[in-house]
Amino acid sequence: MFVSRPIITRLMQQTVRRYHQGEFKPPSMDELPVPSGSWQARYDANQRRYNATLLFGVAFAASTIVVAKASGLIFLNYSPPKSLD
Repeated sequence: MFVSRPIITRLMQQTVRRYHQGEFKPPSMDELPVPSGSWQARYDANQRRYNATLLFGVAFAASTIVVAKASGLIFLNYSPPKSLD
């Protein structure tokens, strides 16, 4: 059991030291992507998608509440009960 301990610690030291393989070159501005196309067209397309997602979420939540209320699963407590029983 004690024989394997130096081997494991030696392997762990070597794996930690191999963080960078070869020579490390820091990133530069030349490696950044170059913008292409109209930002306004992309913005408008994203906004249409986000608004559609928002409308779907609101419609789904409203329909879920309506179905739960109609089936009697929930009571929204918007008025006092008709009787105290």
